Amino acid sequence: MFLLKRTLLVLCFVCMAASACAFDWTYGNWLEVKDVKNEGGVLLMPLTRGKYNNVKVLSKNVYDFLSRCQNDCYSPADTAFFSVSSYRKAKTRERMLIAQVDINAELLVTFLVFKNKQGFSVKGPESVVFKDKKLEQEIKKYLKNLAGKEL
Repeated sequence: MFLLKRTLLVLCFVCMAASACAFDWTYGNWLEVKDVKNEGGVLLMPLTRGKYNNVKVLSKNVYDFLSRCQNDCYSPADTAFFSVSSYRKAKTRERMLIAQVDINAELLVTFLVFKNKQGFSVKGPESVVFKDKKLEQEIKKYLKNLAGKEL
């Protein structure tokens, strides 16, 4: 028993020493954001390739909720609607479009749309996993149509 208590105490200190323990945030039955961090009440969304912030929280209510999370969190969302809040051609690649998709005015997710020989392909952040594949396909289809007009 002593060893178990000691091990748990050491794990707590390791977690605190790492400055932030990551957790997963499930947004309704729609999607899941992996590796969200709460560092002293400050929310740190996951970075793509160590430098790109491709997931942003837009709602103060959701931000406050996530700031209180220490372990995996679930926030209810009855419906999911999306809109493209901005898009632009990439400066580094002429056959790439960067689109920011607003989900329920609570979450902003950045997608990359590539023009290739087969048409277009869409890539979302690695930290976002869509639980509802229909929503994911609707977003990708919309972005491909948008890219067809822009690229």
